[in-house]
Amino acid sequence: MDVNSKLDNVRPTATASRSGDLLSWRLLNVLNLFRMLVGGLVMVLYFGDNTPPRILGDVFPGLFLWTGFMYFSFGVLAGFALHTRRPGLELQIYAQLVADVSAVTLLMHSSGGATSGLGSLLFVTIAVNSVLLTRRMAIAFAALATLAILGEQTVAVLYSTGTQTGFIQAGLIGIILFAAGLGGHSIGRRLRESEQLAEQRGVDLANLSQINDYVIRNMRTGVMVVDEQGRIRMLNSAAAENLRSPSDVPQALAEAAPRLKAELDAWRHGSPERPTTVISPSGRPLIPHFASIGAGRAGGALIFLEDASSVAEQVRQTKLATLGRLTASIAHEIRNPLAAVSHANQLLAESPQISGEDRRLTEIINEHAARLERMVENILQLSRRENTRAEELDLIDWLKDFIGEFRDRHALPEGATPLNSGASDRLRVRVDPTHLHQIIWNLSENALRYGGNGDGKAAAYIEFRAGSRPGSSTGYMEVLDRGPGVPQDIAEHIFEPFYTSDPRGTGLGLFIARELCECNRARLSYAPRPEGGSCFRIDFGASDRWLT
Repeated sequence: MDVNSKLDNVRPTATASRSGDLLSWRLLNVLNLFRMLVGGLVMVLYFGDNTPPRILGDVFPGLFLWTGFMYFSFGVLAGFALHTRRPGLELQIYAQLVADVSAVTLLMHSSGGATSGLGSLLFVTIAVNSVLLTRRMAIAFAALATLAILGEQTVAVLYSTGTQTGFIQAGLIGIILFAAGLGGHSIGRRLRESEQLAEQRGVDLANLSQINDYVIRNMRTGVMVVDEQGRIRMLNSAAAENLRSPSDVPQALAEAAPRLKAELDAWRHGSPERPTTVISPSGRPLIPHFASIGAGRAGGALIFLEDASSVAEQVRQTKLATLGRLTASIAHEIRNPLAAVSHANQLLAESPQISGEDRRLTEIINEHAARLERMVENILQLSRRENTRAEELDLIDWLKDFIGEFRDRHALPEGATPLNSGASDRLRVRVDPTHLHQIIWNLSENALRYGGNGDGKAAAYIEFRAGSRPGSSTGYMEVLDRGPGVPQDIAEHIFEPFYTSDPRGTGLGLFIARELCECNRARLSYAPRPEGGSCFRIDFGASDRWLT
């Protein structure tokens, strides 16, 4: 399974944009709450302070009340707009800034100008919005607010509702607003960078968690977590298959695998871990390895279940690889003296001084020398085998071409090599065509040699079958004959190297065929036919990995 299909690909640019928008909407919601609070306080001050002179709004009380009411109402409408996020973010920022500057300016005018101190309310508005704006727009709105305050102070002085000293306070408020704009923009930039970094780290951790979960659940080694009470809390698919236990239902380890529970208890009581083998409910031999979760062994435990058959197979493959290199070296050294023996025997057989009985001895030497030559050639061919180059083949078409070639080579009648296809449509497999040709040729040669009744080619009958396994898209191929079959005591050894019941054989044909099958993610097996004869079956896609 492809890992990318299990993970969410989150682009950094999209993540940054999304996190920045979320921050902007949150800040606008906080600012709108402040706006509604100011509008509500204005109305409370108006109705709660009726005796002149008022603390605020004494110059134009009616304007003070209506400005507060309109400011609160605008906050309510802005709340709905922020909830629906319509219109867009940028337009809402600009509209709310203009409304804030206008409302605060009117509140200042109704309270006597800059000396009222209400201009400081714009500090919060400019500072928060500068977090969301660019540097240029933050300075522009700070300048707009400063001009509005200075303009209001000028109008207040002209109409004698304010004093000349208010210009000093208006100028100080303007300086503070510029500082708030620049400082807010700097803080906003750092907040966005920090949030983007945190968002990216969160995405990385989520992806890493998904990768770890995918790897653990699809490991060929069983992994399970057991708590201190001996209950299974988590297990991957390999462990669930071995224990025949559901992976999502907690249960007691003693019920799922009593022998494994005994090994866990022995390990918890201080016994050193030993290479023991536990037979799982599925019948597979497993080698458990324990690791503590926490400070000591008395708590939870992590159990790894290693398939003993896989370990044995790896050891066998290593031994065979070493043996193959050794025999290849020996075979290479044997070829030269063998050629000399064969040549000398040929010259000896041509001598007129050789009698009939002695000539029979030369024939025996020639037969065994030819057998040794075939054995050496098979060994060298196996050691010189190139890496697997898999291609997608139509199995039925390929098999038809092979049958025609094999029948022509051995001069067989058409009825001696029938093809029965169990596939309703085209059956495609992925395999190295050179390896497949060598495998089927070896199996067909064996069927031709051993599948008759002793009369040779006249009794030869080789049947080929191909199709798909039920409930699976992977295919299979079978080579069958009507011979006496393989005895039960011999069947389990026929794929071993150098094992043969024919004195003329080398014992490497079936071994090489199985090795080539494993290199192509296929499995070669033998089964007797119920009606008599042998069946060699190739299951394609039966392994989880390719060998080279």
